[in-house]
Amino acid sequence: MKHLLLACLVFSTSCSPPEESLVAEVGPHQISARLLHLYVEELPDGLRTQKTGDEARQYYLQALIDRRLLLLEARSRGLDTTGDFQNSVQDAVNARVRSIYKSQEIASKVKISNDTVRRYFEKEDYGRERLLNAIKVGSRAAIDTVLQELRAGRPFAEVARARSLDERSAERGGELGFIGRDQLESLHIPPVVFKTLPQDQLSEPLPAGSAWHIVRFSEDRSASYEKYQARIASLLYQKRLAQVEAEHLEQLRDSFKVRLNLSALRELVNAYQAKQPTLIEGNSTALYTYKDGEITLGQVQEFLRQRNISFGLADSAQAVVTLNRYFLEAHLIQEAARKDGFYQTPEMQKFVERTANTKLLEIVRKSVIADLIDLSEEDVRHYYDTHLETFRHSEAIWIEEVLLPTQADALQVKAQIEAGAPFDQFVDKSLRADAQKYNGRYHFHMLGRARYPVLVPAVFQAQQGQLEGPLQVEGGYSVFRVLEREESNVEPFETAQRRARALVRLERETQALNAFLVQLRKKYADQIKIYPDRLKGAVPDSLLLAQN
Repeated sequence: MKHLLLACLVFSTSCSPPEESLVAEVGPHQISARLLHLYVEELPDGLRTQKTGDEARQYYLQALIDRRLLLLEARSRGLDTTGDFQNSVQDAVNARVRSIYKSQEIASKVKISNDTVRRYFEKEDYGRERLLNAIKVGSRAAIDTVLQELRAGRPFAEVARARSLDERSAERGGELGFIGRDQLESLHIPPVVFKTLPQDQLSEPLPAGSAWHIVRFSEDRSASYEKYQARIASLLYQKRLAQVEAEHLEQLRDSFKVRLNLSALRELVNAYQAKQPTLIEGNSTALYTYKDGEITLGQVQEFLRQRNISFGLADSAQAVVTLNRYFLEAHLIQEAARKDGFYQTPEMQKFVERTANTKLLEIVRKSVIADLIDLSEEDVRHYYDTHLETFRHSEAIWIEEVLLPTQADALQVKAQIEAGAPFDQFVDKSLRADAQKYNGRYHFHMLGRARYPVLVPAVFQAQQGQLEGPLQVEGGYSVFRVLEREESNVEPFETAQRRARALVRLERETQALNAFLVQLRKKYADQIKIYPDRLKGAVPDSLLLAQN
């Protein structure tokens, strides 16, 4: 079954190569030597066969033949004529066209210069990182009490240990580590506070989600332009892109002379206020008129129904926002793309065919497995008991780690940790992009050696609790400590049950699909023609050897 899905992603049946290049024909569908070669060449490791020679060639060709048999059967059943199928294909094509149009007509117009990035870096204070201390409590009344205690002279660290809800920072007297300008939103700190609050001065109480906090910056340090250059460039690009897109959409509205029918809008809002949107299904009243036509209430309601969109439609002002965002903007881009020929390009025609075939295969697959009965608890348990190794977890290790740019930096950090400094104090210095997200803690299996060929073997050789490094690894120098070892074990049925059920169902579905394919091979046998003498030319021994 996986072979069939992969073949659908790789190939289009629209190819009609010269007859001498064909390796098989299935009804109106042709399979060329070039396509078979490409299929085998791009096949992932997990889908390669252990067969060799002509057996392997026949095996790979059969996967492509089976795909075309399923397409023949789907069309013979009229599955490609249903409204749901045609709508799903059209939705996928529209989405693809919108993406290409936006890329070529909008995104390509957005340019952010290095000078612009540099000015933003300086203006928004990205060149400074500040050591954050905070006390977080659950209510405004509680933060007012905290503020009173601090103003009365009680030490910040003492109040933090006593009252802060953030256990990690509370243990360190409220210290959270150095932060940069790009972290403010997630930490609920207004940019103006970061930029203007003097060192060691208390902020006013600040909302932090459903909680409240008071912050203080106890130390500043400089940050390099290179550290934030890419992030700032991305931020400015997204802001400018949104602006250019809004301007472009406004131009399209003017160009198409779009007009909203307010009386039809009231009809839509009334239907949603009454919680009866079915009242406007099929309604032929024009909600929008434009230069080349109109869009009816019924058409808009069908669009909303298919996508389960209802937010804000019971309010006139919000309904306009919702309709603009989810319907009108997409419609305008599609109309502009249609006018400019985006739907007619050879690439898009191939995309249409690939998409239709992919969806047809999925419909056929679902029809074949539709009659599979729900699995019993006994079925799932039997599979688990007879496939225990499938549910075995390999040995794993938890470590805490800091990755530093130089050996000297790593030695300095290691010395401070050995002197008693907590490991997470240095997480903000780590070169790993996810260091702060995971607080410097990582979970490794030996399989991770492929990605970390130096670090993982060293981790598995290290003694638990012993500080290791500096170790030169991929990207820098690592200082780490093993926190916990998890021995290899078989996952208990209670927690593995959901995965076992999915595996049994996949096994049953594969069996059902294979049985169905056997029937199709018999049914369409007289429409299958194979040219065996051309297979070796399409899939030479050198390609098969490269696959094994």
